Amino acid sequence: MGERLRLGDMLVAAELVTEAQVKEALGAQKRTGQRLGETLVSMGYVTEGQMTQVLSNQLSIPWVNLYHVDFSRELLGLVPTEVAERNCLVPVYVRHVRRQGDTLYVAMEDPLNVAAMQEVADGSGLPVKPMVASPTDIRNAIRVYYLGLPPLGEEDPLELEPASEPAIELTAVKRATPEEPAPKPAAAEAPPTPSPKPAEEAPPKSEPPVVKPSVPPPRRPGPGFMTLTLLDGTQVKLPAGKAKDAAPKAEDRLTTRDLIHALVARAGGADVSDVLPEDAWEPLVAALLSVLLRKGLIADWEFVDEWNKQRKKHESGE
Repeated sequence: MGERLRLGDMLVAAELVTEAQVKEALGAQKRTGQRLGETLVSMGYVTEGQMTQVLSNQLSIPWVNLYHVDFSRELLGLVPTEVAERNCLVPVYVRHVRRQGDTLYVAMEDPLNVAAMQEVADGSGLPVKPMVASPTDIRNAIRVYYLGLPPLGEEDPLELEPASEPAIELTAVKRATPEEPAPKPAAAEAPPTPSPKPAEEAPPKSEPPVVKPSVPPPRRPGPGFMTLTLLDGTQVKLPAGKAKDAAPKAEDRLTTRDLIHALVARAGGADVSDVLPEDAWEPLVAALLSVLLRKGLIADWEFVDEWNKQRKKHESGE
């Protein structure tokens, strides 16, 4: 309850809600069993964007835009589906941190939930640090990448778009490099929000918690992967091929990052037919074109015109 009250105190300090509204939400929370933040959003007192902004600023925990995260089956395998669903969290990336080693960064609806971070740390065998993301974005990522379902409000599982009315634009995640300093929240282009009260009235900021696995840290066995070394020395890691008669599971589905790795490996002369059969490349290209057209990134006539040009060049032997 102390952690939930702290969220309410931060929202009150930022003048986004009143103490009376927090008390009302706490009463409703007892009846619904929802988290305080989720209750305040459902009651219309605060938006998801405002809530994540306050959490990030007050706790010095960076935002993350899940639509720019390179999800792979290897990354997702570090957090079991039931843990992600129960705690509303998803892994973001693994990065080497000085004096700490490889660390798993996790996007969480509630970055104060130390018990959830401990469960992830014990399961992955890695220290865990929290990041802040929109609860709707986290649930959509779980639905698409873990459960193989369409995102909330969408019928097409290929398209995962941000909420139609984000209160803030979250910070994009870059691919981490060794010894890279911890990411910091970037200034977001957002409608102006009321200035917080003077510092003496606001809750004190705290360092982002780092939860280490129990000793000894058992590394959770994930799905099988194979590492391919290309002619130029580049290494790509792909999920190991499944038996042809094995029924595909949601957790076996390739992510976009896995498909990119497969394309790179194939271009480098590697045989990836066990991961992506030869008859899967045409549907892959068709899916890519469908997304580009649906998002308006290319025009129909523009692609057809370029296709005709390339086809004529190929036929003429140029």
